[in-house]
Amino acid sequence: MEYFIWLLKDILWPKKCYSCKKEWHFFCRQCLSKIQKYEDKCYLCKKQTKDFVLHTKCRQLVYFDQVIILSHYKEKIIKKLIKDWKFYWKKDIFEELWLYLYELFKSIYKDIKNKQDYIVVSSPMSFFRKLKRWYNQSYILAKSFSNHSGIYYEKNLINKTINTRQQSKLNKLDRMKNLKKSFKINDKYIDMIDNKTIIFIDDVISTWTTLNEISKVLKKSWAKKIIWLIVASD
Repeated sequence: MEYFIWLLKDILWPKKCYSCKKEWHFFCRQCLSKIQKYEDKCYLCKKQTKDFVLHTKCRQLVYFDQVIILSHYKEKIIKKLIKDWKFYWKKDIFEELWLYLYELFKSIYKDIKNKQDYIVVSSPMSFFRKLKRWYNQSYILAKSFSNHSGIYYEKNLINKTINTRQQSKLNKLDRMKNLKKSFKINDKYIDMIDNKTIIFIDDVISTWTTLNEISKVLKKSWAKKIIWLIVASD
């Protein structure tokens, strides 16, 4: 049924690529191949690494292990796509970008034999922020990724308990204070985390402050590894 709804929407209101204006895609593969991809580098020190894995020394400073990023936020098309889906309710844009994220992930993790050792999670959003935007874009990306990959997704694993100020408007020190104790693991699922690899999926990151605060509560509950899968970053 969902497929026919998408088909009907494509017939009545055909998608157009934001770049080349061809129909049937918001961002076609040909245009994707032309933009600057995010290099395989450690997200913390910005030096070259393999498959986006943080260097051993860098992992001693933070709680996450790997930050896989599709593209640079400075790319005009990527920035336009993200702003439209975030602030103008164009949720259909996610239908293609989650697939590009999945393909990037599969290029690194080619054969996951024990999918039960992984959990897909979306970045939590406070009630008031969700009420303002109508939906959580991270949830849409993560749910689609889970459906396609067959890896279990739990949307209620992490809760945001405090309606914090917008991170992009704060300096580094204030960002850390702003997020302190703002994330909590749902007691119902805490045993699920033990020795699991957590795949966190989100649209944009500008600093590692939020990543680290969320990863911190997971590692303290004995998560084995934290992977962040992101559409774009600076």
